Amino acid sequence: MVHKRFTILGGGIAGLAAAIALARQGHEVAVLEKAKTFDPIGAGIQLGPNAVRALQKIGAWDAVEPVTYAPPALCFRSGTSGRVLKQVPLGTAFESRFGQPYRVAHRADLHAGLLSVAQSLPQIEIAIATSADPSGVAGPVLAADGLWSTTRERLFPNTAAHAQTSPLFRAMVEMPQNPNIRFECVNMWYYPGAHVVHYPAGRSGKLNLVIDAPKIGPRLHFARAAKILLDVISSAPNWTQWTAAYVNPLATWHKNNVLLIGDAAHGTLPYLAQGGAMSLEDAAALMTTTDPGEFEKLRLSRCTNLHEQTLRMGKIYHLSGIGALVRNTALRFSSAESVLGRMAWIYNG
Repeated sequence: MVHKRFTILGGGIAGLAAAIALARQGHEVAVLEKAKTFDPIGAGIQLGPNAVRALQKIGAWDAVEPVTYAPPALCFRSGTSGRVLKQVPLGTAFESRFGQPYRVAHRADLHAGLLSVAQSLPQIEIAIATSADPSGVAGPVLAADGLWSTTRERLFPNTAAHAQTSPLFRAMVEMPQNPNIRFECVNMWYYPGAHVVHYPAGRSGKLNLVIDAPKIGPRLHFARAAKILLDVISSAPNWTQWTAAYVNPLATWHKNNVLLIGDAAHGTLPYLAQGGAMSLEDAAALMTTTDPGEFEKLRLSRCTNLHEQTLRMGKIYHLSGIGALVRNTALRFSSAESVLGRMAWIYNG
């Protein structure tokens, strides 16, 4: 193998994971980050078996695993009645089926684990840069500058991320106490025109809360929700509003000496909890090839398919009326095995 010197624009999860993968192959890597400090924003992150597998492949799982938590189940609930529609165990049988566990973590802890690995590898140089402009950079460049990538827009004009109408509301709270809710699980609440997700933020003792709802805000939109869900929403004294957005699928991710990776290439909405996992899979793919064309053959079709399925799931989550009734009934009468079977193409990827 011919060892090269790569420049990576962006020191987030995608950039650091890619740097680790390249260094494992003997390449030299310069990671350039525009922020003055490596202070990742965000809250919780879900790591399915495919994400765990990617972390193992790049040799970062041992650093990340201690800050993750293994939720015992996925719990799907009706936000209008409060009823549990389906519980899907994530224990031994799940791990045996997919070869790896299901974990959740605080995004900052995942980033810190990746940063510690990157800093331990002599092939990686991390620096704060005043800009992330690839022009004039000699050698191959990986643009990992996120959903709102300026590099992508320079290379491929008119590809700005598409913001959806409804925002995301996020909060991190002390773990609530309610015997009627399994807060140790990943919980999904369906509600007309909106949904709520909450799960432990790794081993922090905090609960990560995410709401996708119209701009009128969580409390007003959920005014007619079941009391049990209203209590969860009320546990957050305030909410941080985020713009939910995605990148329309691109025909190619590379041009000249620059290859887009992570959210810069295929940023999508969080409805399948796979945004971070796709960035980690990108890094794992770099262990196989650094050729842009070959990389795209490994990754582009899968990420495009995932994005399309993500948009579809968002519509299903927000159904109302008869559509919501059909969805809830179908879920109630589905087996846990069939629910996991519909996710197998992701988790086995």
